[in-house]
Amino acid sequence: MKGDRVFIRNILLGASVGAVMSLLHKPTREACGLKLSACKNKIRLYRANPGMLTECAKEKMEETKKLSASISDDLSFLNRQIKELQETTPKVIELIEETREHFSSKSKNRQE
Repeated sequence: MKGDRVFIRNILLGASVGAVMSLLHKPTREACGLKLSACKNKIRLYRANPGMLTECAKEKMEETKKLSASISDDLSFLNRQIKELQETTPKVIELIEETREHFSSKSKNRQE
């Protein structure tokens, strides 16, 4: 048990040191500040207009549903194509073999 706590503590310590080190880089610090400001503004906006948050969530859900339907249709199409290829490939291979045999037998007859 104690080893687990030490391990988790060291992970958190390493992550904290990494975060502090990355914030020493000025452009990273400025970008983090801008992101934090944007998050605060969105929270304020949604706190003042909770209906807006609900509407945004509904829109995202609709987009997700449309995307999943599109992916499902694409996968169905691909599955049909694969099935068709599996059915036609043996026929095509047989035709190629027959053609090869035909031309190789003609070639042998010409050489004789």
